[in-house]
Amino acid sequence: MSAVLLILLGLAADPSAGSVLDPAAVLGQDGKDGAQGRGAADAPPLRIPRGPEWDPIEVPRDEQLDYVVEIDVGILGDLSVGKVTLSSGLEPYNPGLPASGGTVPPEAPRWVGWIRSQARGSYLGYELKHDLDVRHLPQPWPSVFYRDTQAGSENRRRELKLGVLDGKLTALFRSDGHCSGCSNPEHFVESAWLWGKPYHCKKCKRAEHRVWDSSVSRTIPPGTVDLLSAVYLARAMVRDGRDKSTFPVIDKQKLWVLTVSRGRRRDIETPAGHFACVLVQLQTEIPPGEPRDKKEFEGLFGIQGSIRIWMDAKTGVPVMISGDLPVPVIKTLDLNIKLCSYRGTPARFAPKR
Repeated sequence: MSAVLLILLGLAADPSAGSVLDPAAVLGQDGKDGAQGRGAADAPPLRIPRGPEWDPIEVPRDEQLDYVVEIDVGILGDLSVGKVTLSSGLEPYNPGLPASGGTVPPEAPRWVGWIRSQARGSYLGYELKHDLDVRHLPQPWPSVFYRDTQAGSENRRRELKLGVLDGKLTALFRSDGHCSGCSNPEHFVESAWLWGKPYHCKKCKRAEHRVWDSSVSRTIPPGTVDLLSAVYLARAMVRDGRDKSTFPVIDKQKLWVLTVSRGRRRDIETPAGHFACVLVQLQTEIPPGEPRDKKEFEGLFGIQGSIRIWMDAKTGVPVMISGDLPVPVIKTLDLNIKLCSYRGTPARFAPKR
């Protein structure tokens, strides 16, 4: 079964900005809280600067959006295959211990904005636990730390760090893979033959048999963001009444130019209620000078190509996410991720009925 489909069996995300700032913005980011003493529900979001030419990423302080995931299976109707939770928050920034014998002068509190995505589900014996976690740190390196971990029937780990390294905007990526051969007895399995000896396994799905590959790095342009953060930039665009926004995004080590555009209006019915929404579409292209290959852009929740996000027209809160899900043999399935509950959202966010 496609790993993309399995990701849909349970997704949860917590909003934390994952963006790449320009060097001046990173070095000038203070992460200071301008709403001390107020509750998270009525306090403004944490604004993560991306430089003078780019809109900041806004991290809600304590918000949770729960969704159901449905796929269209033709005459059988819509099949529920899992859940998605988008939530965000802040935590105090701890810069680390001073050098031995040194002291650190007191300073105003600074904050880390985070997003976490957790997938949970099972289908036809396939078990999935998929976590995405991105943290915005008020420091030059890394200013963004993004982790992608899958466990269950299949296992893998990926990490992406973004920020200013050696004076350059840099993306540092690493992932794990199955051990190709070693003497570690934990990586050996018993032979199926009575006379056989234990041998090193080949391409199994066990997490304990995977090891980290070497990190790879590349330079990135100012304003680059991760996929989760891109949704929150689109959300702010809708709330502010703008029609279009274009910025670079990075997925693993692949760079894309993402254009977010406002479309038509429509009322969307969800388990959480009936909402007046505006269509937001995400379209990508390969930037000039970037290597081209046959791989199509794969966005949130395994959706490829064009992603359609129906957002609340007043606040930009995502109400429904749709797109094409690639599945072997069937080729593609229509995917809909619908809001079913929420908390900590802006005061203006409410269903029509």
